[in-house]
Amino acid sequence: MKFDQRFNIEVGLEEAKKRFVNRVYNAILTNLPNRVAGLSGVDARYQVENAVCTVLGIRFKAGVPLSSHVGDDFIMNLRAIEALYRQPTMKALGLDNIVKMIMAESELDLEVRWENGEFLPTGAPILDEKLINDVLGWLGSDIKYEGVLAPFKKGLEHFVRSIANVEVLSDVVTDLYEALEALAKIVTGSDSELSANQEQFLSKVKTSDQYKPILKAYIAYANALHRHAGEKGQRKPIEGVPGLVEN
Repeated sequence: MKFDQRFNIEVGLEEAKKRFVNRVYNAILTNLPNRVAGLSGVDARYQVENAVCTVLGIRFKAGVPLSSHVGDDFIMNLRAIEALYRQPTMKALGLDNIVKMIMAESELDLEVRWENGEFLPTGAPILDEKLINDVLGWLGSDIKYEGVLAPFKKGLEHFVRSIANVEVLSDVVTDLYEALEALAKIVTGSDSELSANQEQFLSKVKTSDQYKPILKAYIAYANALHRHAGEKGQRKPIEGVPGLVEN
């Protein structure tokens, strides 16, 4: 039993998140970059820190600690950990186990869980398994679903971020719509937008009649936000940057 539980000390969610950020600061952001430098040199540390800042969309300044770049925001720390996990040196430094240790030390459920290098929103375990874990595993098993997997994962990330910023909830809707539209293009073999080939898609997947009005309402709502998948279900190009695709 944890100390707070043994002494019946109440810890609120915001305090628990603050402590999580402090643990990340101590065990990851101020520790691992120095260990990277010890393994591969100072230049390698700067490369890792620069890569993390690039993912976060913040300007990297050489000589400024990674912890200062990331700051104290809970969501920013989650994203920084995910960005660090992508770096090859992090596996050797045991980042996965460190994150699991920090999560285990938390006084409360932080409303996120760590799985396969990503933070996902917590919920009913059975629903998480069927709606998130199984879907991620299935989509990641075949490269042809890459255009579906990318917006699906982005939608999950936006859902996590919506805990602190409800304004990104609309992004959850449009990201997952883009994933569904990409899947429909693959299933039907059509380049049409989902609004145009919804009947063919529903027929191909043999869905029940009860689902049709739900899908039609979702299509109407998401289309109002003008988000569509790329042709034939591949990743959608970033507007104005030829050759690049959305992550």
